[in-house]
Amino acid sequence: MGFFLSSPVAANPAFSPVQVMPAPAVPPEIVVSGVRIWPDDGQFEAAVARGSYQHPRLTGIVFDRESAVVSGQPGLDQAGSGPLLHALGASAVVFFGRRGSQGVAVRCPTRDLGTAAARRYEHLAAHRAASPPLAAAFAEAEWIDAGVEIGGIWWPVIVMERVEGRSLAGEVEHVLGKNPAALRGLAWDWAGFVAVLGAAGVAHGDLQQNNIFVTGDGRLKAVDLDDVWLPAVAHLVPDETGHRHYQHPRRQRDDWGRTVDTFSALVIYLSLCALAVEPDLWERYHNGENLIFTDNDFAHPDQTALWDRLNSSPDQGVRRLVPLLRELCHGPADVGWDLAGLLDRHHHDQTAGLVRPASLTQLARTAPPDDDNRWWDEPETPGPDPGAAWFTTVETDGPTHLDEYGEDAAVTGPGDASSGRTRARVLAAVALVAVLAGIGVGLFLTALVR
Repeated sequence: MGFFLSSPVAANPAFSPVQVMPAPAVPPEIVVSGVRIWPDDGQFEAAVARGSYQHPRLTGIVFDRESAVVSGQPGLDQAGSGPLLHALGASAVVFFGRRGSQGVAVRCPTRDLGTAAARRYEHLAAHRAASPPLAAAFAEAEWIDAGVEIGGIWWPVIVMERVEGRSLAGEVEHVLGKNPAALRGLAWDWAGFVAVLGAAGVAHGDLQQNNIFVTGDGRLKAVDLDDVWLPAVAHLVPDETGHRHYQHPRRQRDDWGRTVDTFSALVIYLSLCALAVEPDLWERYHNGENLIFTDNDFAHPDQTALWDRLNSSPDQGVRRLVPLLRELCHGPADVGWDLAGLLDRHHHDQTAGLVRPASLTQLARTAPPDDDNRWWDEPETPGPDPGAAWFTTVETDGPTHLDEYGEDAAVTGPGDASSGRTRARVLAAVALVAVLAGIGVGLFLTALVR
């Protein structure tokens, strides 16, 4: 049995990033009951603070420190003299600093992310570099195998772009305190952000309130990219299944693909729309780890107090989205549609008066792997283009805006436009047939008269 104790380097205050510490070819394993033990946040903090790294991407970073209370003088802080500024998550601790004017975040995994993690990050970096929209949506990230040395062992880290702004949860709280109705605008921004990921052919894998930031200029940007899916790494399945208050109640490790974000994307979208019209939902249902929904709500659709509140929302658009989320809770973990296509189909079905099964639990259990007979498939009608937007821009005398989703709004999506063109063609054909029939009847009667 091995335990992590203080590193021998800790006794050498002269240690600095310029010292060269060659990494062993095969790092010694520290194993307990067959499981490799990783350093905790405190051990990583000590190593980073003393400069136990040598990679060029790490050298030269000046790490931020928290303020420290001056001894004997309560209320008086000494800026930048406390512990390293950091954020602790379920799988890693992140330290923040700067190299010159560039903000940097160093993410240190506190558990094994699997042997495929490095390859996923490598492919993501290449994919991001080839897609400017994706580069705007995902923080830059680079996996470094020999990142930080602790006790003679080199541990991997991820050097990331430091995203300046508020977390999604922080932004929601900020907007609620000023103008709750503005959350509807954030909801549209969210739908656009998710559409960018879909158009780039990627999925984040763990969309939740602390993995999305709103920058100072209002852009949405994702961090914590351990679980990102893209075609090149489709066979390199991560171990995690996302935050429980944002994921499908029956999501398993193998539920990982291009549309795996749809459930959590709808949860966030519906939450923002609901909070925009009923701000008190935040005080009643936010617990620090969610917006308003919890895993218990997903496990018991239509059976908790929150479902009752949303079913009676004063906003018709919110009330119309509730059945959609309820059906997703009953159905398969990966719905097979992206958010735009799903909302477009849902709006089409509601306006057409189509009724879906009340419970899809049995179907979720028995559906074949290729999902040939899913409830959202209608063989007679082709599905909407998964990359198409479910909203359209409207030109006015003022600024351009997005049509809102809901019965009260003038929604014109790809499905509606296509349906309109189809109806026009049908009516034209009927009119032509009627004209031809009239001519035929006239000729026939003329012949009889003769």
